[in-house]
Amino acid sequence: MLRCDDRGQIDGRPSERPAASPLGVRTLADGALSLQLAAGGPATLLLVAGTLDDRCAVDLPEALLSAARACPGGLALDLRAVVACDEAGVAALARAWEYARKAGHTVGLAASTAGLDRLMVLTDTLQLVAGHFDTGPGAVRASV
Repeated sequence: MLRCDDRGQIDGRPSERPAASPLGVRTLADGALSLQLAAGGPATLLLVAGTLDDRCAVDLPEALLSAARACPGGLALDLRAVVACDEAGVAALARAWEYARKAGHTVGLAASTAGLDRLMVLTDTLQLVAGHFDTGPGAVRASV
């Protein structure tokens, strides 16, 4: 499983952006948000970058479910490149996790930012998104 430590390293390696997988990049909301699948160990890393808001809220659940379907070993989201997020974005993220979970896919949170963590705590969604991915004993989710 992916393991992020408190220095921002994943499985003992610096958390530089991994090379993109053949599945490539998908953009939502006219390029405001990008989703890029990348190698990341047993689980596939989904790098989420840009603005997570009401513009992408409609399409995000299906996009995340499609990515989860393509990753039988699990999908771990890296949200460190999300530069802005509102309540609609967090709600869409929670819906996306729920859709994937109900469809039998493992989706979890590999890395986030302190601001996103606070927003997810305020909207009571952090336990929804963080609770579905078993990162193993001793693993610490990166939050920068």
